[in-house]
Amino acid sequence: MVQVIENRTALTVRLLSKDTHPRLAGWDQAGVQVLEARAVPGFADLLSRHVGQRIELAVRTELLADVEPGDTIRLRARVTGPGQVVAESRPAPGDFVVETG
Repeated sequence: MVQVIENRTALTVRLLSKDTHPRLAGWDQAGVQVLEARAVPGFADLLSRHVGQRIELAVRTELLADVEPGDTIRLRARVTGPGQVVAESRPAPGDFVVETG
């Protein structure tokens, strides 16, 4: 079993696609392009290396309900395992912000 260190990264991403997550009920799988990334104080930053790249990101369905491809999202996410990136499930106010495309 792979153990992942506690980590968080503040990301600004552009939504490219979204679909029902294949394994997580109540979650969507979002294809996003990482536009910006910054470390969250007190946590390891495992996602900054993906700036400029497309990644798959698990996001609670209710958070993406009104978000359309082309919209920009500011959020905090973490790596939960090999190839698995998950947005915070219950973000604090201001930690999940959508700007329409």
